[in-house]
Amino acid sequence: MPENIDIKLLIGLKPEQIIQYLKRKGYKISWNWQDTWKEANTKAFTVAKAMKLDILSDIRNELQNAIDNGLSFQQFKENLKPTLKAKGWWGKVKAKDVPSDFPLPPDVDPEKEVLLGSPWRLRTIYRTNMKVAYSAGHYKNMIENIKNRPYWMYSAVLDQNTRPSHRVLHGKVYRADDPIWDKIYPPNDWNCRCSVIPLDDDDLEEMNLKVAEASRLPMSFKIGKGWDYNPAKAFLNFDTGFGNFKIYPHQKTYKDYGRPPVEDLPDEFYSSMPDLFPTIKEIGKKEFVTLLKENFLGKKTYKIVDTVDDDKSVFTFERLSHILDKQDGREKFIPLIELTLKNPFEVYMALYQSDKGFVEYRKHYIGLFKDNRKRPFFVIAKQEKDSTIFWNAFPKDTKEINKSRKGTLIYYKK
Repeated sequence: MPENIDIKLLIGLKPEQIIQYLKRKGYKISWNWQDTWKEANTKAFTVAKAMKLDILSDIRNELQNAIDNGLSFQQFKENLKPTLKAKGWWGKVKAKDVPSDFPLPPDVDPEKEVLLGSPWRLRTIYRTNMKVAYSAGHYKNMIENIKNRPYWMYSAVLDQNTRPSHRVLHGKVYRADDPIWDKIYPPNDWNCRCSVIPLDDDDLEEMNLKVAEASRLPMSFKIGKGWDYNPAKAFLNFDTGFGNFKIYPHQKTYKDYGRPPVEDLPDEFYSSMPDLFPTIKEIGKKEFVTLLKENFLGKKTYKIVDTVDDDKSVFTFERLSHILDKQDGREKFIPLIELTLKNPFEVYMALYQSDKGFVEYRKHYIGLFKDNRKRPFFVIAKQEKDSTIFWNAFPKDTKEINKSRKGTLIYYKK
């Protein structure tokens, strides 16, 4: 795909799948690109040696901006380069100096010089993601029209930069349902510019084309390492299971910021306890649902709360309904959630990692309350990446709330 291509022409088609290509992906941290292999790379956004989630997020967000708004590579590079330079992810550095949330892989020499951001790397990141995003949308359109156009023709860009092994496939026609497309559907290597053209019987006759023998490849055709699969098909068979996330243990805690444990805090850091809800056992499930919808959700199925750090958190009845089944008394603390988001003691940006290797940030809003008898109550509201809230309340449990004070401290009361 030429780097000066007008992305708006691709997006304007509009396969919405192109827009969704990056939005659906999770994050993975990797030192080598081989670490996220084949289909895994379709559901995971990763950049080799981008070992800090905020840097990986910066790259992905700018790619999404390029896809959404049709930005050229030059615009993408100019937007992203200053950010990467400011965060130390640019040029050649020793492996030990790579900005990272994670320790170096044990087989990496810490003194070895490695390349981080560069114009060449940004071009590869841009072109590869744009190409796969476009291929996914194009593939879906062709699959949906397979009855009318049952043949697909491989098309290479024939210029001085075309790989000889890709050139030999140019003009080859296979049935659309031939398993060979699971191997050769482009892209077939880094910066591959090949594409696929759907045809019908009239096209074959007019262009004097013949359908190649099933699954037979020219001997000289070579697929780049890691590309011998169909990334577009893998994207359409997207698996949203990112695994079970747990907070990453090796990150800063409140102690690293010189913050005291909550048990040592004076009363002025605590908010007054508002009126709590009655429990389900006290008023019954039906009455509690009515109370929840009218007094908390405002007679809607969702609620959006503006947080202290100029973010927005989302509550839905569906995400709150699990408390109806538990009936453990925690439901009475629901009035503390919005107060915690608007007037917390602290807010942390905490790193989480799943058992499948995915990573993401979640915000921890820490709320401190005391009732009229001076008894402490603690709330942790965890904002997930879709802005929905998972929460818990810990009456008197200082140990549990201190465990949640972990990550990058982004807001605090003095």
